[in-house]
Amino acid sequence: MRSRALKNSDPLPNINKILVIRVDGIGDLLNSTPAIALLRKNYPSAEITVLARPLNASVLIGNPDVDRILIFDRDGEHSGMLARLQFYRELRRERFQLVVAMQTAMWTHLVAFLSGATYRLGRYQKRFRSTLTHAWRGKYRKGETHEVDRNLELVRLICAGEGKRELIFRLSSDEIAAAEAQFASLGIGRDAFLIGIHPGGSSFDKRWPEKQYADLADRLVQQYNGTILLLRGPEEAGLVQNIQAAMQSDAITYAPETIRELGAMLSCCDLVVCNDSGPMHLAAALDVPTVAIFGPTDHVAWHPLSENASIVRRDMPCWPCSAHKCKIGWECTKKLPVEPVWDATLRTIEASQK
Repeated sequence: MRSRALKNSDPLPNINKILVIRVDGIGDLLNSTPAIALLRKNYPSAEITVLARPLNASVLIGNPDVDRILIFDRDGEHSGMLARLQFYRELRRERFQLVVAMQTAMWTHLVAFLSGATYRLGRYQKRFRSTLTHAWRGKYRKGETHEVDRNLELVRLICAGEGKRELIFRLSSDEIAAAEAQFASLGIGRDAFLIGIHPGGSSFDKRWPEKQYADLADRLVQQYNGTILLLRGPEEAGLVQNIQAAMQSDAITYAPETIRELGAMLSCCDLVVCNDSGPMHLAAALDVPTVAIFGPTDHVAWHPLSENASIVRRDMPCWPCSAHKCKIGWECTKKLPVEPVWDATLRTIEASQK
């Protein structure tokens, strides 16, 4: 069957098994959940499986629209050629009727083809695009469309309805209780005004400087008697240590062991301040009041999808840009002053207390 672009929603017949491929970051996976929900609405009896990376797959646990999670570990179990071939053989045995390449990449198009699925949906970009049976052929320019809307637009080629622009991330009562117990062990009382700060990010250009975070944290302690919880990833100890050293006030640091533990802790915060990052999208999915600091990333495509979230950025004449080839030292992030972030924080707190 040749690739074609459909003008109207065109649900497919006799679909019992669907595979969605999304093997990238936390934010990518969470921003795919509305599109997966639309697939579930259109194919209610189908088994929906999501192929994801081991680090991020746990965000789908408890998602009512996902029946199974398959793990692809490209840096571990599936790193060798023989292991990859075995993985592809096992995938083919699953006999999926529909594969949705939610991630636009050469590899996802190849996997969709190797799966043997009758229908293969993706965007007509990257190599192996000709192997798709249903393709979205448009292009998105920076600063125009949110990732959630891109994913919904893709699956509308084979689905009826608009879909809801709501991220789905479910925590159990036990997970929240465990986070509350951890807070108690850290000396954080239930009546504390808890401010979670996650200063990390997937790359250097996304990280607001430590000194500015320290200044902001001190202001929050002084004005709101806030309890500052500095949350960090496995390789971010130095980052939070630098913030602590620059602060005049006290802070508590903690390194959650899993993404779900991080999510449970964020859910208990009165305010979250962070960079453009996976934790930002977790906070948005949980509807926690959030202030997100953006640098060169496309803020229209990746802003936190929550009415309780706001973003702060320094507008630059060079945006939209290619962040990793910046010739002026990422001034959009590194020279963003404290004042606009402080102003956004005040507005966010005020809105949350109404």
